[in-house]
Parts: sequence; structure tokens; C-alpha cells
Amino acid sequence: MAPDDLMLLVALTALTIYAIFGGADFGAGVWEFSTAFQATPRERAHLYKAIGPVWEANHVWLIFVIVILFNAYPPVFAGLSRALWVPLLLVVMGIVFRGASYAFRGASKDRPVEKSGWEILFAVASTATPFFLGTSLGAIVSGQLAITSRGEFHGDVLRDWLSPFSMFFGFYTVVMCSFLAAVLLYRESVLMGDRELDDLWRRRTLSTGLWMGLLSSVGLIMVWREAPELSTALWRTAWPLIALSIISGASAWIATWMQRATWAVGCAAIAVASVIWGWGVAQYPVLIPPDITSAAVRAPDKVLWMMLAVIGIGATLLLPALAYLFALFKHR
Repeated sequence: MAPDDLMLLVALTALTIYAIFGGADFGAGVWEFSTAFQATPRERAHLYKAIGPVWEANHVWLIFVIVILFNAYPPVFAGLSRALWVPLLLVVMGIVFRGASYAFRGASKDRPVEKSGWEILFAVASTATPFFLGTSLGAIVSGQLAITSRGEFHGDVLRDWLSPFSMFFGFYTVVMCSFLAAVLLYRESVLMGDRELDDLWRRRTLSTGLWMGLLSSVGLIMVWREAPELSTALWRTAWPLIALSIISGASAWIATWMQRATWAVGCAAIAVASVIWGWGVAQYPVLIPPDITSAAVRAPDKVLWMMLAVIGIGATLLLPALAYLFALFKHR
């Protein structure tokens, strides 16, 4: 396999891991925001306890994808930085404010007003960050970004990512995070043996799962209307992944209904992963639609092989450490 294809597989894998684990992480704050900050102290404690041990490690995967773009596909990194600097700056601000509010919340336990302020900031930042990530991805998928193969941008820095198509992807990403968080928190409450929280998050998982199914159907229609080439490729080459996503999403909902929390978490993760890989397979080898391919903007083979070697060495250290982190704090 060519080094370019291997690098794309690595980047898509990292993006998938970030969507699943980071999505569940963001979703905890989204639930605080979507309940209008009316969560009980017990619910809020459950939220923070579920994400507390591992929440900061999730951003490793986003940084990983950025480093790959910067080194392996410099014109893509340059073009997206010029075209999407506004939403990406808002993403960075959301990550920073979210981390700061999480830390300062713990240091203000004896000051209720201050603590409430940090909790509100955490919820708002947790919702805004996936929203602007989703709008950025929607702008890329739409094929409307006027980016050249040299990384130049000749469009409008506001209009090109504020389209209805991009806004839909932003809302879809937020709902996806809510669904992942709900099913994770449902499993956490089951493991804790808390029947009240168990019932609460089970109902929230079921309701959010229905919304995910509806929005996924609407998303396919919008892709068909706004990005017909991608839609054709989805049904021609990526239909098995679309089918897997539908089956996995339905299975997650059924498993939740049948009170099989661990199965629900696994199926939900597969459903999200299938969506991302379906998009990647359908769009390959295009990186920025309609016509900027990986072959046109890739770094030399020597650079790609060196990067793959470094990634392989780093993975031998990173993956066991992350596995131990999860086993240490999440094993019952």
C-alpha cells in the first residue's frame, strides 16, 4: 500500500477515535446545556465523574489529525486555515474555556455562585465546540470552499461556512455527542447500581437515539441535494458502511430498550464510526471537494514514510498508556 493511503487510514482512524471518545466527552456538557442548567447536583456529579479521569486525553487525537495535515498535506492545512479560521478559532476558544472552567469549577466548591458560573461556561463551551467542528466539516463536504491545490483561498471567510448545509452538520454533531454521552452515562449509572440515574439516562438515550435516526435520514437527503457527487459515491462504494451504521444505530436503541447497557455503548460507537468511514471511503481520494486530491497535495514519499515510522513508534507508547488509563479509572 502506498504511504499516502496509509497516512489517510491513520488520519481517519484518529478522527474516528476523537469523534467517539471526544464526542461522548463533549456530550456531557451538551446535556447540561440542553437541560437549561437545571440538572440536579446528583446528575451533575454523575456527569463530571464519568468524564473526569479521561476527558483531557481525548484532544490528543484532534492534535494528531492536525499534525498529519500540517506535515503530510501542507496545502490542505494552509487552505483550510485560511478558509475556516473563524469557526476553527471558535473551536480552539471552546476547548480552552471548557478546560479552564472544568478546572476552576473544582477549585470553587465553597463558592456556589462562582461554581455555577464555571458550570455554565463549561456547558456552553462543550456545546459550541462540536457545533463549530461540525460546521467546519460541513463546509468541507459541501465542496463550496474556493481552495486551490497550492493552499490559496479565494472565497468569503464568513459566507462559505455559514450555509444551511454547514449549519445542519453543526447541529447534527451536537446531537451525535448528546447520544454518545447519554448511552455512556446510562452504562455508568448501571455499573454504579443507581436505579434512579439508570432510568433517567436510559430514557434520554432512547429519545436522543430517535433524533439521531431522524437527523441521519435528513442528512442523507441534504447530501443528495447539496453534494450530489458525494451522494452518488456513498451509494456506489460506501453503501455497506451506511447499512452498518443503520443496523448499529438501531441495535444500540434496541439494546437500550432491553437494558443491555454495554451492548448499547458498543453499537453506538460502531454506528458513529461507520458514518465517518463511509464519508472517508466515498470521498477518497479527494481531500477538499470538488477536485483537490491527496495525490496533488501530498508530501514526498520520504516524508510520509518517516512520519509513519514515528507514528508507529509513538503508538507503542501511547496506546498502552491510554488503555491503562481507561482500565485504571473505568474498570469495575
